[in-house]
Amino acid sequence: MNKLTTLICLALLSSVSYLGAATADISYPRDAKSEVKDEDYKALWFDTSAPEGRTENDWRADMTSATETVKGSKAEIAAYYDKEQEKATSKSIESNAAWLKNAKNVDVGKAVYPGKKVKLGNEVLFENPKYHDALKGKRVGLITNPSGCDSQFVSTIDKLMADPDIELTALFAPEHGVRGAERAGDGVKDGIDPVTGVPVYSLHGKDKNKISQSKPRPSMLANVDVLMFDIQDTGNRSYTYSNTMRLGMQAAYENGKEFWILDRPNPLGGNLVSGNVADKYYMMSVCWGPVAYIHGLTPGEIGLLFNDVLDMKTNLKVVPMEGWTRSMKWQDTGLPWVPTSTHNQSIDAVWGMAITGEFGELHSTNVGVGYPAPFQYVGAPWIDSMRLAQELNSRGLEGIFFKPAYYRPFYHIYKDELCGGVQLIITDYDKIMPVEASLNILEALNTMYPEQRIMYAGAGSEVKTQRARVSMFNKVMGGPRVRDMLLEGKSAKEIIADWAPARDKFAKDREKYFLYK
Repeated sequence: MNKLTTLICLALLSSVSYLGAATADISYPRDAKSEVKDEDYKALWFDTSAPEGRTENDWRADMTSATETVKGSKAEIAAYYDKEQEKATSKSIESNAAWLKNAKNVDVGKAVYPGKKVKLGNEVLFENPKYHDALKGKRVGLITNPSGCDSQFVSTIDKLMADPDIELTALFAPEHGVRGAERAGDGVKDGIDPVTGVPVYSLHGKDKNKISQSKPRPSMLANVDVLMFDIQDTGNRSYTYSNTMRLGMQAAYENGKEFWILDRPNPLGGNLVSGNVADKYYMMSVCWGPVAYIHGLTPGEIGLLFNDVLDMKTNLKVVPMEGWTRSMKWQDTGLPWVPTSTHNQSIDAVWGMAITGEFGELHSTNVGVGYPAPFQYVGAPWIDSMRLAQELNSRGLEGIFFKPAYYRPFYHIYKDELCGGVQLIITDYDKIMPVEASLNILEALNTMYPEQRIMYAGAGSEVKTQRARVSMFNKVMGGPRVRDMLLEGKSAKEIIADWAPARDKFAKDREKYFLYK
């Protein structure tokens, strides 16, 4: 017998004795001669491989060094431990501050993605003298958020701060803030960036007089020569970052500043055009231009479109990507996805938002927000999942399958309620038409459940809520026409046929702004 065989035999003998301690003298249903009853086999109700005599104390640590046991009412005990946590938190904050004060040249390391196929605009800027030299000696104001980093997760803020030839003098915060900590729709406040000490100006909130502050003001640009934009977009017309860029371009022209865009991929690809084209009359933060809902343009190309279609006359410079082509979806770039906002933590959420984000504004149904897969579900307590899945799949929509699902949102619409509905499964990213799929879902729900008043923010909504949610839906949809047609009883096919000519014309007209093939 060789050494390996000996070890195996010893291991088997060990396992036999281990199991035998727990299973000796136990009878099994397989050996029964008569009807089997659960009560006769209570010894089999639990794990039969667990050692005998094992108790919870085998896992408990010595607690002598822990905080003392406190006596009193539940409220008094809770208050005591809350204070203990506050004291500990205060010490941790002081420790962080002391570290930051003494920290020099902090380097958290750099990620390496060997499959990367695209070089971002913010990488080209610092590697190509053509662009870098043009910034030498200039003061830069940067519009950015956490997505404004390179493929190794190094922030453009840090790269500008570390460059001896460029002076970063101001940061401008879009929706969600420079550090991405604010919720969708919440206002962002002016302040000082705790890492760099550079002033931060809000472009998504109100000033001290409660007047909207979404555009850089002259005083904010006083120490700026170049206003720069570096934010990852989602390819979605209702996403506010492109509006922030549009207003930044306006301010740059009005104040005699250059405007630079560090270009990035459209995560949905450069060929996909889906949904209705908005009228310029309805332009605003969640409908920022006369483009299709899913437009297939990069931020740099959008900037060129703004300068032309909106006659902005901005002194615009785009630092292009290298390696990106229009056929590339995000999954094809080899780049890591950096969350662009609270619920867009993954590229799957970005695709989902293109489908459910529109009617999600009505708050009539939950669209996965409050669940681990935001924008990838449609559900409500009153929906029968099989019924809805059958209806939607019978429509033969290309590139998508609707899987029956049940889930319970942890927050947001229908919090803690069991929702029936569907999970969105994209089966072909080259064939899916997100907004057309969205309209089919909305029309199906509105037809199947008229008593739920889907187009009025739900049967249980007060008038004030109805007005607010209907207004928001009409804003993201570029006006009231889509909702009006649904209320008139028009089918999804009829509404799509109505917007298709303008959509297809836009798909062709936008080619003049292409920076990539």
